[in-house]
Amino acid sequence: MDVTPPLPLASLRRRDLLAAGAAVTGAALLSGGLAAGTARAATTAAANAAAAPDVFDQLRGVWSDILTGGSAVDPADPDYAAAIATVDTAADAAIALYDNSAAPASVYTDLPLTHVENASLSYYRIRDTAIAWATPGSTHHQDAAVAARLVAALALLHTRYYNPAATQVGNWYHWEIASPQAMLNACAVLGGQLPAADLAAYVGTVAHFVPDPTLQQQGSVVTTGANRADKCQITILRGILAKDPALVTLGRDKLSDIFPYVTTSDGFYRDGGYIQHATIPYNGHYAYVLLNDLSQLSLLLIGSPWPITDPGFAVILDAVDLTYAPFMQDGLVMDVVRGRFLSRQGETDHDAGHAITEAILRLIPAGSRDQQKRWKALAKGWITRETFAPIAATATPARMALVKSVLSDPLVRPAAQGPGHIQQPSVERVVHRGEGWAWTVGLSSSRIARLEAINGENQRGWHTGDGATYLYNDDNGHYTDAYWPTVDCTRLPGVTADTLPLALSAGTGTLPSATWSGGARLEGRWGAVGLDLVPFGSPLRAKKSWFCLDDCVVALGADITGRSGHTVETTIENRNLHATGTNGLTVNGTAQPATPGWTAAFPADGWAQLEGVGGYLLLESTSGTTLRAVRESRTGSWAAIDSGPSTGGTTTPYTNTYLTLWLDHGVDPVNAAYAYVLLPGADARQTARRAASPDVTVLANTPALQAIHSSEADLTAANLFAAGSLPPGDAGRPGVTASGPASVLLRRHGDRLTLAASDPTCTQTSLTLTLDGATGYRHGLSDDPGVSIDLSSGTPQITFDLTQGLPGTARTIRLRRG
Repeated sequence: MDVTPPLPLASLRRRDLLAAGAAVTGAALLSGGLAAGTARAATTAAANAAAAPDVFDQLRGVWSDILTGGSAVDPADPDYAAAIATVDTAADAAIALYDNSAAPASVYTDLPLTHVENASLSYYRIRDTAIAWATPGSTHHQDAAVAARLVAALALLHTRYYNPAATQVGNWYHWEIASPQAMLNACAVLGGQLPAADLAAYVGTVAHFVPDPTLQQQGSVVTTGANRADKCQITILRGILAKDPALVTLGRDKLSDIFPYVTTSDGFYRDGGYIQHATIPYNGHYAYVLLNDLSQLSLLLIGSPWPITDPGFAVILDAVDLTYAPFMQDGLVMDVVRGRFLSRQGETDHDAGHAITEAILRLIPAGSRDQQKRWKALAKGWITRETFAPIAATATPARMALVKSVLSDPLVRPAAQGPGHIQQPSVERVVHRGEGWAWTVGLSSSRIARLEAINGENQRGWHTGDGATYLYNDDNGHYTDAYWPTVDCTRLPGVTADTLPLALSAGTGTLPSATWSGGARLEGRWGAVGLDLVPFGSPLRAKKSWFCLDDCVVALGADITGRSGHTVETTIENRNLHATGTNGLTVNGTAQPATPGWTAAFPADGWAQLEGVGGYLLLESTSGTTLRAVRESRTGSWAAIDSGPSTGGTTTPYTNTYLTLWLDHGVDPVNAAYAYVLLPGADARQTARRAASPDVTVLANTPALQAIHSSEADLTAANLFAAGSLPPGDAGRPGVTASGPASVLLRRHGDRLTLAASDPTCTQTSLTLTLDGATGYRHGLSDDPGVSIDLSSGTPQITFDLTQGLPGTARTIRLRRG
């Protein structure tokens, strides 16, 4: 362990610490405002040498500035004034709930210290009030009475509940991360307001519950991912407040275990995926908790005796583009990677997106020049396109400084998102973008769990891993506006399910037995996605595919067989029209009633179009399938889907109008099938025109093979659920024979043919594809590992060594005739 003593005091001033990372904290910091406003040492070099604070006091001050925004905050600026008001509102609410009795048993009247969650919530409020106290322009700024009450509140919590003599019961997280992290933040902000004896006692408590950042749950489990980052941050802050260089070194060094890519369980994957809790995709929560921790610590420690110098930190920098940006959409982060957190009233998709944006902006000084330019453009695009819950509306002063730094820079042009197609096999998530829209799907298999519903959260997330799809368009609040409390969670778009009732939280953490889940992408533009559906608690089985084209997504279902005695349904759309939405529905050219409670049944062919959303082409369905529609008002509360002791939602009722379209396959169907096309953004006229000339031909829709051809792109896409063949077709369209399960895309363009293929089961060591009917090709190449191309017989044969490269990832091959 490196316990190198700190540099001489005169050589490490706070202005030096901040200089390297100033840009991350906003425009005012770029000019040295934060350093100038917070450094309290004498201004001359001689005075600094004679009377400089020690390095730990300086680091404590830097941390306080990171939390508050420091002197970058200009109370006269209307943007900062609004941010200060946000901080004051939180502090005022906390202060109003103080227990002012003669002998209070808890800090707040509504948080009795009966369980640890209330202790951590109390520390959160103390931290937030301390930040208000330290923020220039706040009504509580430097208010001695406010500081005295915070000091007393910390003492009460220590005496009554959180101390080394307490027995750790209940959720370990609140004992080992939530409480100590919030408490240390409050202590850092309050600084000299805390008596030395009190601070020593609190640091001692943290030492008791967090003695080693590499372990959690009282030393019984090794920390990973976001939990490791949180515990390292706690250890570093404890070291700063205790003035213990060995602790700062320990916390910094144990961050290094987070950096390497992983191939199983928790952490970052090379394809951009991030997993926490072994099998849950969490690019949209735990990954951003980690990024927030690291962005703060990199700024804190730069220029100090303990900078983060591990070259593995480059993985974190690369994750901005690989892990976070793919799932950001106009300021929010997609629910498909938020796991159980989509049910939290206090953490919407926009809230999570704001946290990601803030962390990325703070991380900018650590990136390369190209990364800095790209990240600024991305962030500016997210910020300027966000309409439903703009980041500035709820920003703290520290966040506002970061936002203003990019908005005020005329050299930064907002980056657009899309078109394009991204697949992350490690987490079985796909994002497909067209002009003005994005579509995503959540899958599950023997590798990725169906859902997570723990701690009372996400109680109706039953089908979120069963092929649930999400369509993002210019309605920036579709999923934010009480979608999850009010939507019928048995009818999520994209899902085939029976109506067999499930218990709350059923299926949490479970893995289907099936392995076929994933797909392939071609040229970053088109994609094939498939799922061997094995839902929890139901005998239903089905094969499902989605083929992603330039302006549409083609959905196929086959082998739909139920045996539960209940109706089986495939939901095409379940759109939140908000409280008063009256978006018109047209079916086969006829406008349908917009009255609440309207319902109807139609033949499962033709087309439908929902105003402001898009069109739906029904290509084919098996006999006995009916298209059903309902327009209804649905009421629900956040408490009904999240009853967690520290996260539980309110019982306030929310009501939204929904327009739902689904295919009714009947009770216990046998080998039912469907095929439809989603046309995002299409109006009724465009939808009718596409129905007359759909461009897409369904080549196969069987239990073993699902395939389509797009004449416009001359693209064939196929999912083979077992070894088999797609025969050649008209106009020289090549076929493909696969030695095993495969997802394949083929595109002809002139004398060239481009192919992409993968093994979505991630079980094979080798895969061979024969391109039947693809004659005359004399040249072939691939930049991907493990690809062999044999053109000697006149029929191309491509063999993939699947022991090379990333599991489930497509390899691309280019063939040329001339």
